[in-house]
Amino acid sequence: MKDLRITTKRLTIRQISTEDAAFIVKQYNEPAFLEHIGDKKIRSIADANEIIVKWAQASYQQYGIGLLVVELRDCGTRVGTCGLIKRDDIEDLDLGYSLLEEYQRNGYVMEAAQAVLEHARSVLGLSRVIGYTSPLNKISIRVLEKLGFEAEGELNFPGYDTPSRVFAIKL
Repeated sequence: MKDLRITTKRLTIRQISTEDAAFIVKQYNEPAFLEHIGDKKIRSIADANEIIVKWAQASYQQYGIGLLVVELRDCGTRVGTCGLIKRDDIEDLDLGYSLLEEYQRNGYVMEAAQAVLEHARSVLGLSRVIGYTSPLNKISIRVLEKLGFEAEGELNFPGYDTPSRVFAIKL
């Protein structure tokens, strides 16, 4: 598969590689990530490399989409992840995103998500994307609503104690 790279005014959004392992360890262990997304048990570079190869890169190969690293375009600093996720037993693709806490509230998640959604519409030809979030994650709910997503109900994911709120957008 061709290397997926999306650029915006301030960001580069690109495929995750094993060179991003230290960043993934940091992001997946931040308190807000653990609270709202969950503990993925990524504690070491080896753990991160395994998830990068077996999940992210496998998704790029199988579906042509996946979670992408979000970098500041002017300096290459990794600030988060954003992309489309294919979940088992769910037809629609899911918009996933997370920023390191120190880079939140700068509009980066909106900019990245808008670019990923435009790619989904114009390049992938998708007409609908969904988003999931914890009912307690008010920031994520606000992001989805600002992007134009509308609430559709709740869904119970295996391994989570509480249901997730489901949102959808027509592209």
